[in-house]
Amino acid sequence: MPMRSTVSSCMPRCLVSVVLIALLTTLGAPAADVVLRAPLTTVVPITGTVSEGDKDIVASVTIPPDAPSDLGVAAWVTDRHGRWYQTARPGTLTPGAHELRFSLAEGDAVQPQNHAGHWNPAESAKTVRGGILFWSASGSRAGIKVEGLRAIRAIPKESTAPRLCDLRLDTPRADGGIDAATGSRWSLSARPQPFPKNPYDRGEFSLDLVVSTPDGHEQRIPGFFIQPMRGSDRGDREELLPDGAAAFSVRYRPRTPGIHRLRLEGRWAKRGASTERTLAITLPPLTASGAAWDDYARVDAKDPRFFSADGSLVWPIGPNLRSVWDLRSKQYLDTRVTPDRGTLAYHAYLARLAANGVNAIEVWMCSWNLALEWRGDWPGYFGQGRFSEENAWRLDRILDDAWAHGIRVNLVVNNHGQGSDRTDKEWNNNPYNQELGGKLTAPLQLFTDPRALEGQERLRTYMVARYADHPAILGWKLWSEINLTAGSQDQEALRSWHEKAAARWHELDVYDHGCTTHWAGDFRAVSQPIAVLPGIDYLCIDAYHGPAAEGGGMILADLLARSTGEGRANGLSRYNKPVLVTEYGGNWSACPPPQLIAENSCGGWAALVTGHAGAPMLWWFEWLDQGDRFGPYQAIARFIAGEDLRHPQARAVALTATSPAGDLWSRAWMRPGRMLGYVMDRQWGTSGMNAAVHERAALATIAQIAAGRIVIEWWNADDGTALPPVSVDHPGGTLTLQPPPFTRHIAFKMYRTQDG
Repeated sequence: MPMRSTVSSCMPRCLVSVVLIALLTTLGAPAADVVLRAPLTTVVPITGTVSEGDKDIVASVTIPPDAPSDLGVAAWVTDRHGRWYQTARPGTLTPGAHELRFSLAEGDAVQPQNHAGHWNPAESAKTVRGGILFWSASGSRAGIKVEGLRAIRAIPKESTAPRLCDLRLDTPRADGGIDAATGSRWSLSARPQPFPKNPYDRGEFSLDLVVSTPDGHEQRIPGFFIQPMRGSDRGDREELLPDGAAAFSVRYRPRTPGIHRLRLEGRWAKRGASTERTLAITLPPLTASGAAWDDYARVDAKDPRFFSADGSLVWPIGPNLRSVWDLRSKQYLDTRVTPDRGTLAYHAYLARLAANGVNAIEVWMCSWNLALEWRGDWPGYFGQGRFSEENAWRLDRILDDAWAHGIRVNLVVNNHGQGSDRTDKEWNNNPYNQELGGKLTAPLQLFTDPRALEGQERLRTYMVARYADHPAILGWKLWSEINLTAGSQDQEALRSWHEKAAARWHELDVYDHGCTTHWAGDFRAVSQPIAVLPGIDYLCIDAYHGPAAEGGGMILADLLARSTGEGRANGLSRYNKPVLVTEYGGNWSACPPPQLIAENSCGGWAALVTGHAGAPMLWWFEWLDQGDRFGPYQAIARFIAGEDLRHPQARAVALTATSPAGDLWSRAWMRPGRMLGYVMDRQWGTSGMNAAVHERAALATIAQIAAGRIVIEWWNADDGTALPPVSVDHPGGTLTLQPPPFTRHIAFKMYRTQDG
């Protein structure tokens, strides 16, 4: 479809910019007596809201003899956020009485203003204001009588046979086939007729691609509605505008080389007594070239405590980058609030993080960041059941950007405040809330009410359709801090919700990303009935803690060790699933800066040697970024490069560490033939202060080490550099190591030589 002009052919281009100015001068004028403001455009609004769906705008107008000879008239509508469409009456208005009727139905000549979107029933359904406008190039203050201005239901047009128009396929060949590359996204788009009023309701219309892969499997890939957007940098913020006709799209990423057979299926809801209408189209075969590819991070098949992709270990390293800014960080750490420049801000974050060894982050889809659904009077949102195309576009860009930088995203679908009326409560703004026009009276019903579950299924399907092919997604985190939601009031309901929701994610997602949920506090908050569910592939926890000097407090390294278990009955290693700390850094209210510096420095090392599936994700990302405190990521990334933690016999072991200069904390991750160890000054790890110089420390392995030649590498844990390796001939049994002098902490690798 050719791009339409953003200005009506009947309206001078120069007048578009003054529409809003004139509107301010006419809102208070009586609707029956309108004084022209020409050459400004004179806008006459309908009192109150206009109806959803196809509509006509009607009015009786009387034009006086002194009206300008070039007087034009148009009807207009906008959504609640000011996105404007209009349709003009051909010709000019002559003196006398006129009965005006403007049709704003699908197929009518309704034009966008100041954006490049296209009119369709989905846009019509969102319009809540409207009216008429007059313009003239001449100066005039003539008085016009306007009567009966209102919006009425349009006369339904005759139903047409369902069609898929403007079908576009990526990379078509001249001979009718389709080329694609394994590991690369391939997509198609089409515009259904009739077009659905709510394009996010698959009961009204759905588009699916059925793929028969070369190895004989059949996959059903759901399609999704997409409004193309164009982003621009205003300096202070990112601005998005529609950029072309909306359509339905399907995204597919082939993993197996060879011929993939494709069938496109469109389904329209029945109308009246008719049955559901289905249209199936056999598409040309898709030939995928290249090697077999499967670079999605999943729970490792042989050692389910870790992630892997295409056979290689994936050990996430990076912070919790939940949104662009964090007011809590300003409150407790005196950081500056980062300007919210959307994907532009994320691009800058990702570039800095990738340059410092980061390969994973967490991102929240929260109301102030990337949520697709929220209360309709907030900018960019349209209430429950309709999704934010602006945020959907942003998430596309962030995932693409992350993958280009080698970074995977733990994607949080719901943050706890959305389901809480107590902790970080956002229930008062949740579009499911009955007080905002929703259908629920309490947040607990988000986990139990069939209407809420139906809405969540709609959102889930849309997210899988739009994003599941993306390898940047580490996994779907269903909730952050689920024990802070109203669901904690009914543990069985919460367990049942997770069981069913996770099962549906796995059914829909043919790329089989992992699903998880998250508990606040620390590992002791984890609910066993949820943790054991087969659909919950990995466990996300906090590692917040009070000062060690207070009752119940402990240092971060001990908390991380206890989180996975070290043989304790309540350690999470008993679930045989990856454990990922996605929030830490002192307590929920932070801690003194020296302690936070120490925890940022030692957290990754302590997690590595205690069997965590990745480095813990620091919550205080603005403190990290504004202070250029990325060094610990570089250090741990250099140390772990080329290492593989996976092995059925691999385990965390305690080391006996002594030093005349002070207490030491030490652990190691041991698998057959290799040990990765870490030693830390306990006082420094507790407070970040008073680190001693350890010149005569000794480490004794509790585990029995078989006889043979062993290589030992000592690593600077601050910058990730190694000293020259040293070989020893070990007679067998306990092995005692003497590290070189160090302050704060040191790491080591111990492994056998080929002849040892």
